[in-house]
Amino acid sequence: MLKLHVIYDYKSIYPELSGKALTDALIRRCLEREDAVIYRSEKGKPFVSFPETDAGGPFVSVSHSMNTFALLVSDSDAGVDIQYARGTDAARIAARFFTEEEANEVAADDTGDRFYELWTRREAYSKYTGAGMEHVIKKEPMPADVRFTDFRLEDGCFCAICMVAEEGEQSDEIQISYGE
Repeated sequence: MLKLHVIYDYKSIYPELSGKALTDALIRRCLEREDAVIYRSEKGKPFVSFPETDAGGPFVSVSHSMNTFALLVSDSDAGVDIQYARGTDAARIAARFFTEEEANEVAADDTGDRFYELWTRREAYSKYTGAGMEHVIKKEPMPADVRFTDFRLEDGCFCAICMVAEEGEQSDEIQISYGE
């Protein structure tokens, strides 16, 4: 099960909150569980538990870009990243942080889309592992033990989801809800 909750203009929902307090409030809102306990790893990866169970809650991953918030909820560990295209020197950034093959793909892409597709994959991977941005900024290929689902939100925002690559049939079905 993969559920992606997308909230536009999320800062207006809780204008008195910012940072982790805002993120935690949005996680609880999307889960429809005000009693959810949210804690983080040393690198900031969020985990959810509920007071009545020792087993913990679902796996979650969060991302935001501009004024859009996304929460991925899953039965297994996964990471999500969203990114709006904006004026960046994609070829220069790709040459600095991506593998040579990826940097060449970015340089050959006149639309600029390939940069955002690869960048969201790298950030989704960092959220999946919980290791932070360290892997994103290394010129290393993505490992073979993960898979990605890439798509765009209804307004064109780039989105990537990273999860474990399992043998056999795998569903890429994602339930997406857009809310306030």
